Amino acid sequence: MNEKKKSLWSLLNPFTWLAAIFGPILRWLGLMPPPRTDGFENLSKADVDEAAAEATRTEEAVDTIMREMSPADVVKAYSNAAPEDRLGMDLSVLDEDGQNWLLNLSDDDLTLLAMSTTAGCARSLEARTVKPTYRKPINEKEAEILAIPAPIDEEEEKRQFIAARVRELFHAPGIPNLYPRYIPGTTIH
Repeated sequence: MNEKKKSLWSLLNPFTWLAAIFGPILRWLGLMPPPRTDGFENLSKADVDEAAAEATRTEEAVDTIMREMSPADVVKAYSNAAPEDRLGMDLSVLDEDGQNWLLNLSDDDLTLLAMSTTAGCARSLEARTVKPTYRKPINEKEAEILAIPAPIDEEEEKRQFIAARVRELFHAPGIPNLYPRYIPGTTIH
């Protein structure tokens, strides 16, 4: 850990002097606890070797996945990635012309490719122009259509809500309400 550099002004601070003088005495007497060490782990060489082996296996798995990706998959992944993540992507699966074409696309073209299918990305890569192909739309009969409530409907809902609360508060004479949810705040006797 890097220790903070002390400025000249901190040496003139009287509390710094008091802490330097009385801190060790208070620690020796047990009145001031030692610094916390919760954040530190007791690591052994075996733990470090295991973490290094795990990192190597992860890197090899990522490399294998990248080698198995088709050029269309790489174009799809590149267009879906965030702009800062695109800088570190491996485009070695593509030939040099494909890499140049992909790197020179505008953000709008990359958005079109991101919405496209993998087959559309392959077609665009082969033609070196953006030719997106979109998924088949869902059946409109199965889609749920949400109705926008009219002001008349909203008023009717309010009336029903108030009527339910009134029925809940005021039962017939002599019949108590077994489940009162809305109890008046104060009662005058």
